[in-house]
Amino acid sequence: MRVVVRVALAASVLLAVAAAAGAELAILTNGHRYKVTDWEVQHRGEAVGDERIRLTLEGGGTVTLPLIQVERIVDDEIVEEPPPDSPVEPGFTFDYRSGQAAPATPYGELFLQVGREHELNPDLLAALARAESNYDPAAVSSKGARGLLQLMPATAERFGVSPRELHDPARNVLAAARYLTWLRRRFEDDLPRVLAGYNAGEGAVDAHDGVPPYRETVTFIGRVYGFLGL
Repeated sequence: MRVVVRVALAASVLLAVAAAAGAELAILTNGHRYKVTDWEVQHRGEAVGDERIRLTLEGGGTVTLPLIQVERIVDDEIVEEPPPDSPVEPGFTFDYRSGQAAPATPYGELFLQVGREHELNPDLLAALARAESNYDPAAVSSKGARGLLQLMPATAERFGVSPRELHDPARNVLAAARYLTWLRRRFEDDLPRVLAGYNAGEGAVDAHDGVPPYRETVTFIGRVYGFLGL
């Protein structure tokens, strides 16, 4: 289960969220990668988007940089069984269907509206929100991802949403829908690869020519499948 912490947005004190030790890959927006054993995201009061992250490198030493420069931090733990990678999932379509009802979930009407505008299945948005934050718009992960669909500041900015808007449900879902639309085109509606790209980044999918064998990513895909009833 994804661990999230709630942040009091009006707080004026320095907040630090420290991650548990373990092998991870920190992937920067410039493509550079660090193998890290720990990290710490520092939140300074209400300044969402101005956070910094300190990475503890596997070989020793630390690197501190703006969080906006980190594309994502992914689990580097490898599973023994090959991950799922089937382009066709019976009973699922990426597309919004005319007359489709809103998901019977928190923010269901928002998922329906954004899904209709982006020709994207609102049930997918709802399933991702449940997997990522359990529908909590104030959620912040230990890695710095924020909001309903747990977007990193760099990803939000990449798709036209300010990091400062990530706790606004409408703006968060908008950025996620734009990212999912981009991923489904990139991976030709291959659901496992799209979900893997959302979780671990499209670079990881490309590097492994399919779903990367990261335990976190494989578990994430399984949870979303379950929420979609697949």
